Amino acid sequence: MNFKLIGISSHENDYRLVWAINRNMKFNYIRSEDLFVHQPKLQLDMSFSRFVHTDEERFLTYYLISNRSSDGFLFPEIKNIDFLIQIVGGLEDKPVEQMITALRSINIISGAYLMDLEKLKDISKIMPV
Repeated sequence: MNFKLIGISSHENDYRLVWAINRNMKFNYIRSEDLFVHQPKLQLDMSFSRFVHTDEERFLTYYLISNRSSDGFLFPEIKNIDFLIQIVGGLEDKPVEQMITALRSINIISGAYLMDLEKLKDISKIMPV
């Protein structure tokens, strides 16, 4: 897979989290189209807020995706994770670790973790096109 995934625990709203990340990490997340996912078991279409930041110099795209909606979770197996940062492109492990450290230093973030993509049941929900 050509992306990495960071899980974030924060009890703040998505717009406050985006503001804090933009301010502290010099990102430029902007609101994007929501991610829509159909849950066949629940016979329900759910939407999850999504923001995008593009790093044109390093050919990377960062998506901040909510793991929660009013109807449930994007990934129910990680209910302790409130948001996901999906990094699309060829990013090495060391910059990802540095990013996790920077995220953890933001006071409204209670935790940031590199996610094991193998443990997520339906990763295809967020596969890049």
